[in-house]
Amino acid sequence: MRKYAVVFVHGLAKKPPPEKLDEIWRWGLERSNAPAPFDGKNPGINLNTKGVPAVFNYYADVFYAKEYQTAFDSYYESESNAVVKEENLKSVAGDLATPIPANPQESSFLREFERKMRMAPTPEEPADIEDAPAAQEAAQLEIASWLPRAVKGAIIKKAAMEAYYFLFDKEYVRPQDGKKFKVREELRNRLLANLRDASEQGEKLVLVTHSMGTMVAYDVLRNCPDCPAVDTLFTLGSPLGVTEVQELLVAKGKDEVDFPPLLGRWINVYDPLDPVCGVDPKFNNYAPFEGRAVEDVQEGNWGSWRHTITHYLAGTKFRALFAQAIGVELK
Repeated sequence: MRKYAVVFVHGLAKKPPPEKLDEIWRWGLERSNAPAPFDGKNPGINLNTKGVPAVFNYYADVFYAKEYQTAFDSYYESESNAVVKEENLKSVAGDLATPIPANPQESSFLREFERKMRMAPTPEEPADIEDAPAAQEAAQLEIASWLPRAVKGAIIKKAAMEAYYFLFDKEYVRPQDGKKFKVREELRNRLLANLRDASEQGEKLVLVTHSMGTMVAYDVLRNCPDCPAVDTLFTLGSPLGVTEVQELLVAKGKDEVDFPPLLGRWINVYDPLDPVCGVDPKFNNYAPFEGRAVEDVQEGNWGSWRHTITHYLAGTKFRALFAQAIGVELK
């Protein structure tokens, strides 16, 4: 058994197949040729050469079935300038069934969560964005540097919808095949299984989560008594600062969200220009537990779409903290 094991949890929208998404995340963590503001001055971390096992938590198929893209030739850098245009948004980001709120609380959640994400400041898009090649694969959304304004709005709406299905534990019927899932229960069980798997490979668990995946991780850590202890949690581009989200994650018997007792350290990395987290990026209203509190770390990346996972994984502050968390030295 190794000293540390890592569990990755992805974020919103349609994804490439699990093994390809795992490859993309590892590439984002390993690369040293990121553009400004990093300019290649941040050494990457190769988990394989460091001897750190990693497990990837995957749940995109709950919403999008297995509508995977299969052509991935040279997309990492050569396709990073591809634009997700309105006409091919469905093929890249996926088609999600529109929720039907059952009561005023649910209607309010959808409305307010989406409104707050739209309030977040975002960078201007390049003037020549319409001339860029069209993205064709879900993989390109994982490395996107910029998106047209209309597409940003559509993805923000999708984020609110996915959060709604999860937080209210709705039954989701996949339009692709009619298969039904109790979303919160299904996503909890998948992450619990991955954490147990990782706990058999490493003495200490490090959880790296993005976007909606941060909500799943917090929920499991705080509200599932059979969850293994986690040494360090990283939340990247997380909506856990949004009041409407917090209200649905409060532990039984508590009046407010708090630091999970099963967790050793929690590091929240945010870009203030990321629309998913920008309006409420800090977590200082999570009540501490035995002196342990959330550490908020601001780190800007690049482009006009600041929610991209591979950009977060390239951050010098994040990498320094992650290297510390898994007991390796950056070179």
